[in-house]
Amino acid sequence: MSASKLNTTVDLQQIVDVIPQMITVLAHSLIGVSDRPVSRYGHRKPQSYTYAPYYSVLQYNKTQVDFYGGNFWDLRATGYKLQNPAAEQAQDPPVDPNEMGFADSACVVHRLSASPYRSLFESLWGAQSFAITWPSDVDRVCSTPGPAKRNDPLPVHLSPIDRGRSNATYDQFALAIAIYESSPDVSPFSSKFDYAIAHPDQKVLAADEQAGWDLFHGKAMCNTCHLDGTESLAGTTVRRSITPAGVGSKVPLFTDFTSANIGVPRNLAIPYYKEDKPDKYGFIPNPAGVGFVDKGLGAILRDPKLNPNSEWVQLADQFDGKFQVSTLRNVDMRPRPDFVKAHTHNGYFKSLKEIVHFYNTRDKLARCAQGAPGEKVACWPPPEVPQNVDTTIGNLGLTSQEEDQLVAFLKTLTDGYKDASVYPQKTP
Repeated sequence: MSASKLNTTVDLQQIVDVIPQMITVLAHSLIGVSDRPVSRYGHRKPQSYTYAPYYSVLQYNKTQVDFYGGNFWDLRATGYKLQNPAAEQAQDPPVDPNEMGFADSACVVHRLSASPYRSLFESLWGAQSFAITWPSDVDRVCSTPGPAKRNDPLPVHLSPIDRGRSNATYDQFALAIAIYESSPDVSPFSSKFDYAIAHPDQKVLAADEQAGWDLFHGKAMCNTCHLDGTESLAGTTVRRSITPAGVGSKVPLFTDFTSANIGVPRNLAIPYYKEDKPDKYGFIPNPAGVGFVDKGLGAILRDPKLNPNSEWVQLADQFDGKFQVSTLRNVDMRPRPDFVKAHTHNGYFKSLKEIVHFYNTRDKLARCAQGAPGEKVACWPPPEVPQNVDTTIGNLGLTSQEEDQLVAFLKTLTDGYKDASVYPQKTP
């Protein structure tokens, strides 16, 4: 974000401090609307927002034959417009019919204009932010769940100039959220692992955690995708322990910023598969019903509304079933120890042990149907998308104890190690 876009005399920390309030107000903006939908569901597990701003604008590397950057599981927040994928990601939930459900982004701007922090927003972005003449029916329109009708895609009817202002303010709203997400309030690098890296003269990691880290960059081959700042020993006969002093990157992000299809089975427990009938507004979230197949990045590349580069369309088949290689930081962050946290894009796995066992045995154990006896322990259902499955993993030869040691290491990546009161255990 360039200085020309904002008033640099304003303390940016003030904006950062009010972002949680702003998000909370918007998240509850439909509460009290008697006819709001209460049972629309999306088809993916919400991602963590911690460390999301570190993903670059989506780009295709012809040398590596791979896409890098972008946000969301399917990378559809490309960052091309705002040059900030995290900001473009922040623009989606308010107008997603399965989330906040506003029919028009102008509804968000209208709600912001009536918020108690309007003056602070204007002090940063300018007095023109809300200098908009709102139509008399704006409250009614913005209290009716989206999506907008095809013959009226922008139901808040604004003049061209006011629409331009509203769009610009919506962009600034998203950039403010991205600023917050990149701040130490959200992405603090304060895990036990970070503490160990910062204090290489101390023995910080427990024996099982250290053993898990050795497996991570060795036998388990985790850091071939989830880069941890060390040399990968995958595929070699070398077996040596790594120490905090030997880490090249002091703030590894545990991702290579690409996408992959690890062969995750369908999660038939998602209500989205049953949303194949119109609701009271005529909206059908999932016309395909149980026949829906989530093709991830491949589907985005085929969609001219989401793909910013027409040359990429021809690559779609190669990326069917691929989803973001997300950071492993805070992969075990939960509000309490007994909280069940789902993993991967569709939430099929309900514990770190389950997903580590999948990486280890996907290709070794027998295939079975969803719900069959022994599922997730002695057998696995087939992948939702069988094309482009990553064969690096699937038969790692780990023992159950080694799986547990990997889990122990992954738990060291949770922020708030030394001062949980500063960064409490919440689910990001």
